[in-house]
Amino acid sequence: MLRPTLVGTQALIFFLLNLVLPIGILPVLSYPTTVKPIPQDWSASELVEQGRALYTKGQFSQAASTWEQAAQAYESQGDRLHQAMILSYLSLAYQKLQQWFDAEDAIAFSLNLLETGSDLRDTPDYQQIRAQALNTLGSLELALGQPDTALEAWQLATEIYQQLKDDIGITGTLINQAQAMEALGLYRRTCKTLLQALKLDNNCDLSNQERFETVLQTFQQTPDPQIKILGLRSLGNSLRLLGDLNHSQQVLKASLKVAQPPLQKRETLLSLGHTERSWYNHYKQLYTRTNLIVKQKEVKEQVIEQFNHAIKYYQESLQESSKLSASTSLDIETKLQQLSLIIDYHNWLETFNVENNKDNQRPNIQELKSQINDQVKELLNSEITELPPSRTAIYAQINFVESLISYELKSNKDEDNIQGSSLNLEPYEIAHSLVKAVQEAQVLDDKRAESYALGTLGKLYEQTQQWYQAQEFTEKALTIAQGIQSDDIAYQWQWQLGRIYKALGKTEEAITAYQATVKTLDSLRQDLLALSSDVQFSFRENVEQVYRELVDLLLKDEQSAEPIANKRISDNRIADNPISDNKLKQATEAIDSLQLAQIENFLGCNLSDIVELAEQEIDPSAALVYPIILDDRLAVIVKLPKSGEFIHYTTALPKAKLEQTLESLRIQLEKRFISKNSLALSQQVYDWLIRPAEGLLEANQVKTLVFVLDGGFRNVPMATLHDGEQYIVEKGYAIALIPGLSLLEPKPLAQVELNALAFGLSEIREDLPDHQGFANLPNVKTELGEIKSQIPSQQLLNQDFTSQKWQELISSVPFPVVHLATHGQFSSVPEETFLLAWDKRINIKDLSNVIQNRSNNSLEAIELLVLSACKTADGDSRASLGLAGVAIQSGARSTLASLWFINDESTAKLMTFFYEELAASGATVTKAEALRRAQVNLLKRPGYQAPFYWGAYVLVGNWL
Repeated sequence: MLRPTLVGTQALIFFLLNLVLPIGILPVLSYPTTVKPIPQDWSASELVEQGRALYTKGQFSQAASTWEQAAQAYESQGDRLHQAMILSYLSLAYQKLQQWFDAEDAIAFSLNLLETGSDLRDTPDYQQIRAQALNTLGSLELALGQPDTALEAWQLATEIYQQLKDDIGITGTLINQAQAMEALGLYRRTCKTLLQALKLDNNCDLSNQERFETVLQTFQQTPDPQIKILGLRSLGNSLRLLGDLNHSQQVLKASLKVAQPPLQKRETLLSLGHTERSWYNHYKQLYTRTNLIVKQKEVKEQVIEQFNHAIKYYQESLQESSKLSASTSLDIETKLQQLSLIIDYHNWLETFNVENNKDNQRPNIQELKSQINDQVKELLNSEITELPPSRTAIYAQINFVESLISYELKSNKDEDNIQGSSLNLEPYEIAHSLVKAVQEAQVLDDKRAESYALGTLGKLYEQTQQWYQAQEFTEKALTIAQGIQSDDIAYQWQWQLGRIYKALGKTEEAITAYQATVKTLDSLRQDLLALSSDVQFSFRENVEQVYRELVDLLLKDEQSAEPIANKRISDNRIADNPISDNKLKQATEAIDSLQLAQIENFLGCNLSDIVELAEQEIDPSAALVYPIILDDRLAVIVKLPKSGEFIHYTTALPKAKLEQTLESLRIQLEKRFISKNSLALSQQVYDWLIRPAEGLLEANQVKTLVFVLDGGFRNVPMATLHDGEQYIVEKGYAIALIPGLSLLEPKPLAQVELNALAFGLSEIREDLPDHQGFANLPNVKTELGEIKSQIPSQQLLNQDFTSQKWQELISSVPFPVVHLATHGQFSSVPEETFLLAWDKRINIKDLSNVIQNRSNNSLEAIELLVLSACKTADGDSRASLGLAGVAIQSGARSTLASLWFINDESTAKLMTFFYEELAASGATVTKAEALRRAQVNLLKRPGYQAPFYWGAYVLVGNWL
């Protein structure tokens, strides 16, 4: 859904009106002024005050008329300073009325009067009125889609207030700057600027509850009510965009408690609606990652609850608007947001019903359809069509059409096109709105809006399968976006063009378009993340689909539209493989980029300290294995060592069936015995991934299989695959995982003196909430004792293992091996990924801080991080992403961790065997081989044959 950057503009305008007051009006903000009211004629000042009262009530047309009279009065008296002041106010009223040309003329005239005609240039009042005019200019530029120009205007205004030592003015314009930064996508800088406005430490990490309460209290104690309201609302919006939904919600509710007129209250309610919608999206995404029926039901209820909360706030915002004498563009935006949310919810329930036929939601869906139809008719019959030409009108029409396309496609998914839909709208009716939007954008010379409108028109033609018209409009939209260097728009049209070429059967052109999309996305991600990780990407939700569609095209049989049948490989090549090495290489590069984007998204930071493995020949006995899950098949690409040759084989297999098989295997592996079903499933996955390549792996003397895993494969330890006679580790293959062909600089462990820093938690505290739900680990003492017997180590157990002590030691002492024998959990949600210390949970952010301190102290990276008692979150199909996040955020070159919890002495035994192998022969064995030998050693012992005991452990990162 396209969202214009006008959400916060109404609040800005209201604030600006009160920031610098007209002379002669009872001041709302207190600061000195030396300009006196006009004694010989008070009518002008009275008109100003009357206009302000009308503006506050939302009577913008009447306010504008009143201020026009005031401006004429000041002009007739030759008072250019007051005339300039009231013209800037008049511009604000015109902005409210969406009379953009009048607004531009008024502020341009105001600034010209200030620059050319005042004899009070050196007085504080002149400077204050000039700052006011710059504030008005900033609000106009933001409304016209020029946030960079708005930011410049507000920065100049801030400088003036600093010269005047006007704290209120400084605070207000810094808050305004934050609005422009938000529109530019600089969300973390937005937050920092808001904190700076209140003279707070600009650290936007508010995860510490005490610090959050301090920040909230500071905003609440701001004496000026307008700054308090706008500041709290801006902070709440900023925190939402940074992903801190809980604190965003608290801040916005605090803002709502401040007494405010309908004009302000409706915006706060709208912001709360947006935050609740973000919660709705959060739980909707969580539902797709949840595979436990009980948890699915719980998450589904959360989705429904958050939907209802968001709708409630949107409706309350509209109710506040009804108290005003006239509606504004904000009302239409609220209605469009409400409509798009209802449509999204409707589509989700439809999908839910298809997948879960036993859970009938039809009555609810029919009610939603009725709501959608009523709202669409209301918007079509009046508000959308009657908007005056403006940027607001353009985006309103685009957003409206986006919603209609989304709804019509879902309602008519079995139809050839959207004709005959439940709304009874013909495509040409929808297209008419977009043509109007294109024309208005051309009149306003708004290239971004024009590109959006043309691209959406292309999307409409794409959905109605009018391919050549779709191509024409998409290419026009792309040309405009590239001409103004707007990569955030361009990637959407490149992707759309790729889909159109694919539909036309132009495979090579489609691949080129998709590769251009990926290149633009990668460039955009790097450019924005380079700004001190200031940006969270709204487009990341769509990134995965782009990469997978590209890989699907690259791996299609060039001689057939059908996927290649699964074929047994001969000793030297895959039989009749039509996929070129170049395309196989491009497919692996696309998957590598996707893996990197996923982990950066999880961590919320730029992974700059990585090197490309492909650039270094570090292990001539290691083969890279890429299992790639596509909608209709499983593709496997293997890159052989030395020659660098690629081989490729596929299995025709629906994605849902594949994921179900992997989920079933994971369940079987967590049993304490070996069942026939477990072996059958392990063999099935082995047949998919390894058996076709057996001959080539043996011929190339491969000793280590390095997997770049995809989807559900991440939750299955590859060491547990079975060929029908023995497990893969028994065949002599060491196993390692990497998150794509990128990791920290590899270094064999033999080059490092082996000593360890070990932490253990054998006892659980009943008095600590963070410890609730966890059991004692009685074998931890034995585990640490065995480690100490193998390699030199410093150990901290229970009360000595505090988060502070852990941070101090890792930050300051150069131990190459760090071992944590404690409970931990990996989750696809960063906040639910943690390790347990004696006093608290150690989370991803704590790891990041420790590694930063370690880097500041010029310490080498941790060579090996061992997490021996962790598990992936129950029911989370993407929980292993948390493991990859911990592995990278810890700064460790290698991480050894368990995918499920084993409260058994087998953990101590396996760790003992592992360290024995590392310590033996001067540590000439690789870490992956040491793990393989330890696993085989354990599984050969009576009582430990089941993968439950030895199979949970995976090595992530450098395997040398």
